[in-house]
Amino acid sequence: MHLCLWRGLCALLLACLPLAQGTDCKPGCHPVNGFCEVSNECRCRSGWQGPLCDQCIPFPGCLHGTCVKAWQCMCEEGWIGSHCDTDVHPCASKPCTSNSSTCVETGNGGYICLCAEGYTGKSCHMKKGPCIVNGSPCQHGGTCVDDDGSAPHASCLCLPGFTGNFCEIDIDDCEPNPCENGGTCTDIGRGFHCHCPMGFSGALCSSHVSACTSNPCQNGGICRVHPSRGFECRCKPHFVGVTCASADRNKSLNGEVKHRLNHHSHMRVHHKPVHAQEREVLTIKETIENRQPFLNKNQMICFMVLGLLTCLVVLGTTGIIFFSKFERWLANAKYSQLVRKERDDFLKANEGENLSVKIIFPDQTEE
Repeated sequence: MHLCLWRGLCALLLACLPLAQGTDCKPGCHPVNGFCEVSNECRCRSGWQGPLCDQCIPFPGCLHGTCVKAWQCMCEEGWIGSHCDTDVHPCASKPCTSNSSTCVETGNGGYICLCAEGYTGKSCHMKKGPCIVNGSPCQHGGTCVDDDGSAPHASCLCLPGFTGNFCEIDIDDCEPNPCENGGTCTDIGRGFHCHCPMGFSGALCSSHVSACTSNPCQNGGICRVHPSRGFECRCKPHFVGVTCASADRNKSLNGEVKHRLNHHSHMRVHHKPVHAQEREVLTIKETIENRQPFLNKNQMICFMVLGLLTCLVVLGTTGIIFFSKFERWLANAKYSQLVRKERDDFLKANEGENLSVKIIFPDQTEE
């Protein structure tokens, strides 16, 4: 409340300030909503308008409303809403288009249309034709057409790529072939796809592409465009193949043999001339000698470790068997000595009587 009082006093002081300074505003200029800096002037403050600044400005977007204070939106009779844009009696404008339809207000500016026989839709603007009564017979996304319900039978408006009474036939998009430069066409429903030959690209294989663009040559090979094969690779020494991907084993062996022959030729030793047949034998010999061993170093180590483990297992098993046999023999020996001692003590106790004593050892069975 104090804040409002303070604002009112400030506005009054501002209005009276020009008068105190001797400046006379336009006659009739509102003392609070208007002010002047020069004589016979009336400038409006925010939210007010008019020659004398006595007309309020309504809230922006207010359609059917007025104001008493600045930025108000007081709705006129028959309109509601924050912008006074909702009709309280919407049926007054007859939104139901069919003459036999009935408009019913639901409150808060809403309504529903009770459609007459043969009509449908929110405003009863659609006549029930074959497309609505029987449903759409169109396939593959086709649109049902019945002249707004007036046609006796429904028809279909098909999407591109389909035809027939109900859009049930898929048109072959590859007839005639749209692919250029020898491309192969494949029909894929609503469209097609072109498989382009080497050297061409694009949706219709219309763009020429150099076969060497993808750098097909390997191992330093130089690519050259070939008129029939598309490209050819000039391989560096010791590499062969269409893309220089394989090593030339024969050239490597022959090069090594030539190196050895050149090394021997520089030695001051007289050799007999080597004939062609002998050179072939020498090449075969060098080839055999340069073959890799049957087992490499890692495989040899694995076999040696496995052999050592096998020997340890055999020795351990033999030791266990021997120890068990030795323990059994030692126990029998101690038992035999004990039995003999008991026998001698028994004979001495019976003063040499003729007694028959039979000793059974643990490892014997009674007959």
